[in-house]
Amino acid sequence: MSTYCYLNGKIIPFRKASLKLNDLGVLRGYGVFDYLRTYHGKPLQLEDNLKRFRSSAKLIGLSVRYPKASLERAISTLIKKNRLKEASVRMVLTGGPSSDFLTPEKPTLFILATPFKPLPGRLYKKGGKLITYEHLRQFPEAKSINYITAVKLQKRRRAEKAIDILYTYRSKILECSVSNFFMFIGNTLVTPKQDILNGITRRTVMKLASKHFAVIERAIRVAELSHASEMFITAANKMVLPIVQIDDEIIGTGKVGKNTRQLMQIFAEFVEKN
Repeated sequence: MSTYCYLNGKIIPFRKASLKLNDLGVLRGYGVFDYLRTYHGKPLQLEDNLKRFRSSAKLIGLSVRYPKASLERAISTLIKKNRLKEASVRMVLTGGPSSDFLTPEKPTLFILATPFKPLPGRLYKKGGKLITYEHLRQFPEAKSINYITAVKLQKRRRAEKAIDILYTYRSKILECSVSNFFMFIGNTLVTPKQDILNGITRRTVMKLASKHFAVIERAIRVAELSHASEMFITAANKMVLPIVQIDDEIIGTGKVGKNTRQLMQIFAEFVEKN
């Protein structure tokens, strides 16, 4: 764990940080978060993450009371003080301590900066697996700290050697537990439009892909998965990660497709330039 963290406006040793036992994040699971990582020591798309952090808070009735510049300085300082070559940064905002154990009074904000741990390289060469589960997140447009479903399914995910869990709802594909979902039907890239988190990596990939492929946001029915020639997921800590299997079904040829490889390369080039 990191040596230092940020808590309510101050950078302090991690071992001295604590939350009140009546914090609504603990008692009620009431809060939001955001996640970003660094490339070459520099946070990627930090401004977009800070904007989404505030948006998520607003969606559930909270507000971030610290200015953008203050949070930017805090993140930069944490990366340096924790001597991180590459970092995973998590910003968390909870409802804070509550005298009646239900009403938000003064939100708690903390930031953690820890070493970034990349996924095994074989996943990008050979592709990964998803398992499906029927679930619609509450407030899907917000990055809520409520991960009960995802945490509960981790034992099953590991047992089935899957990289993530693909949520479906009423016969439609939504998103993964910690990623966005894409599939190619021929040379057309399709991704779900509603009841999902509009991920920052997702938006970036769509913009980059639109210069090379037709890109469509629409409802995707579960039955359409068999029509897909390629699939991949996106997230800040995954970039563009190819998927070659969902449950027991092999996707396309069972190998990473050429269109996905092209997007992996395009996104890698984007990262190097930014």
